[in-house]
Amino acid sequence: MPVPALDACIGPAAAVCDSAQGAASDYVLGGLGGSFVGGAEQVGQLALGALSSSTSVDLSVGWFRANVAVIAAIALPVVVGLFVVQVLTSVLRHEAGGLVRAVVGVAKAMLGAALALGVTQLALSAVDGICEYIASAAGLTVTQAASQFFDFTALLALSPALQILIGLALMLGFVLLWGVLLFRKAALILVAVFAPIAFAGSTWDQTRVWTRRWLEIVAALVFSKIVIVVAFVVGASAFTGAGPTEPGVAPTQPAGGVAGLSDTLVGILLLAIAVWAPWLTWRFVHWSGMEAAGVMHANVAANPISKAARGAATTTRYAAQQVAMSTVTGGIGTAVRAAGAAKGASGGLAAGGPKPTPAPPVPVPDRGGAR
Repeated sequence: MPVPALDACIGPAAAVCDSAQGAASDYVLGGLGGSFVGGAEQVGQLALGALSSSTSVDLSVGWFRANVAVIAAIALPVVVGLFVVQVLTSVLRHEAGGLVRAVVGVAKAMLGAALALGVTQLALSAVDGICEYIASAAGLTVTQAASQFFDFTALLALSPALQILIGLALMLGFVLLWGVLLFRKAALILVAVFAPIAFAGSTWDQTRVWTRRWLEIVAALVFSKIVIVVAFVVGASAFTGAGPTEPGVAPTQPAGGVAGLSDTLVGILLLAIAVWAPWLTWRFVHWSGMEAAGVMHANVAANPISKAARGAATTTRYAAQQVAMSTVTGGIGTAVRAAGAAKGASGGLAAGGPKPTPAPPVPVPDRGGAR
């Protein structure tokens, strides 16, 4: 005979069982939430530390110079080939200005390839110095300025569900930020290697866009770090009171530092801005370059000297077209008249020769007057 199963959670023991199950559930969820927060803290320390240490770029090392020398040797035949194409195109179009642009393009290619790495390294050093100055003006380091929004100890006081959700969002944001910083370093090295090829495009009219695109990409990668640092430093000044203040005004940082869910959400938003910093910087550089080109073109077009030269060129071209048309039409009219005369002469010969001209009539004398 089977023995019936006994349920221990019956009667007075039910409350004890429910409380034990709730405690076990809270323990498991709390441990899981604490793991997410702890993982976010570890990834955050690595990502924020990369803002000032592991992402610095040095373009003066020997292995990098050796690779640039190899690319420069490849770029020399490219310059020669594009120069030949530009010259042939100008000759076929009878355009003297194209020959001048070919020579100027070769000079730009040589000078740009020689100065590109030095100028890029100088810009990188300047950007690192600017970032340190911005952070030091706030009395913080770059890492401390970014850490103002992330109090991981305060996050442990939240419910397990919020710990899991916020910890996952922070880990994703920190990983993306770290990836952006590493991508910036790798992309700068790779793009800088191809500097000779990019400046070689200045030789031909159809490839001059290579140089402009290279400059835009390098500028966006170099200055994107300033956008990231400014986002965190200005955010820390705005939401926590830390940062440079007016003389005689004390900072309004709340006691106990940054704590609370709202500050963490602000930090997540700043992480999103930092992740999109390279793209935003590139769009700004591209827009400013196009605006500068438009303003320069408008200023040149509004110059009285340019207007006079353009008017003289238009008048000369119109006069040349009129002369050419008169010459062509005059030649065609002469040819038509000559063809008509030749046709009339040939028609007369075919009919037996020219017809005799009739003699004028002889006048008859009036005889009535003689009578």
